[in-house]
Amino acid sequence: MGRFDWAERPRDVSQPRRFAVVIHLLSVEHNQRLRLRVFCDDDSLPLVPSVTGIWPGVNWFEREAFDLYGIVFDGHPDLRRILTDYGFVGHPFRKDFPLIGNVEVRYDAEQKRVVYEPVTSVVPRVLVPRVIRDDADLMQAQAEAADDWRRN
Repeated sequence: MGRFDWAERPRDVSQPRRFAVVIHLLSVEHNQRLRLRVFCDDDSLPLVPSVTGIWPGVNWFEREAFDLYGIVFDGHPDLRRILTDYGFVGHPFRKDFPLIGNVEVRYDAEQKRVVYEPVTSVVPRVLVPRVIRDDADLMQAQAEAADDWRRN
């Protein structure tokens, strides 16, 4: 078996694909590594075959990819959410998912239950204050630091 030549690999550069699933395999006995990458054909419904029939331990990893990215694994025995709530809408690790989320979840002490409310009252704010400094002051401080360094 010869080396794989990346320059001769088949590829379709006409249509960029949004989702891919990458599996890293390691053989400790043979000291070999293999990386499998499967691109999803349809960006609106990313679908790839499940490998739980070959490696049962990948069950949770496929569920996690489904929950966070929305990739559907065809043939998975129990494909349901694993990290987010069952009523959660969307997939939070996608780039098109809003940073503030869609729904705010909080516990209401009066109703004694969890309440879901749409996110409407969040005001965007700057997390890091903008610092405006005079360049002349900066240059003066740098010159003084250089003078102190030369003296010592």
